[in-house]
Amino acid sequence: MQFILTLQDFIILAIAYAWVFGVIVTGELLRRWQNLPTTVTRKIIHLFAGFSIFTVPFYSQAWIALLVSFPMLILIFLASPRSPVKSLRTMFGVMAREEDYLSGHIWGPFLYAISINLLVATFTFFPNLIPFFVIPALGLTAMYLGDGIAPIIGTKYGKHKYTIRNATRSLEGSISVFISSLLGAWVCWLFLDVFATAGTSVFNATQIAILSVICAISATLIEAISPSGFDNLTVPLLTTLIIFLSAMVIYPAMLAIILTP
Repeated sequence: MQFILTLQDFIILAIAYAWVFGVIVTGELLRRWQNLPTTVTRKIIHLFAGFSIFTVPFYSQAWIALLVSFPMLILIFLASPRSPVKSLRTMFGVMAREEDYLSGHIWGPFLYAISINLLVATFTFFPNLIPFFVIPALGLTAMYLGDGIAPIIGTKYGKHKYTIRNATRSLEGSISVFISSLLGAWVCWLFLDVFATAGTSVFNATQIAILSVICAISATLIEAISPSGFDNLTVPLLTTLIIFLSAMVIYPAMLAIILTP
């Protein structure tokens, strides 16, 4: 592993940072323009900011993506209403839920960032796992879109409620998790394994169709049973694990590739 960045790496890093901060600023501008609650900004960030991981195939070394995700993790942790840095106080105000003001930390986005860092690190620091980066991307997209859209749909259209572990959700919200995760999985594959790698995907269309359904079902069930506030961690990590194990079953050569010296 080398630690020298090329000019292209710096350009892609700049694009990734521009995307993340562009999503944050756009969400906040839309909120102020329409005089909406901060939940709107938080949801826009939840839905779109994480797609900065789509820059991974374009770096000279895949681990460079962590130069975006890890600093964001630190910034989110440091953001608080008591921060001496105004921009971090603003970040807290944009992302915080009402209960976050009691602890002084924005735990939902923090867990969101932890999931991204854990999965990106695992599938970029180990060279034999890099060809399978679409797998964690599926799990993360299930968090971005599925877990992000579910409360929106559930709040507006959720008429059939159910409660598991003191967390109340709706059937309509769970269906939206399934549909969003399924569609998101195909977006991941088309971009990461077709467009970004010039069609050299390790998975064919049939295999990705199977993995997409597994992803959608897993994300839906995990989101439904996750303790309130922890789905930003449980959905991407457990969904990725299930997809990874399933991929080894439908693509037997995968284990040999991973274990190749």
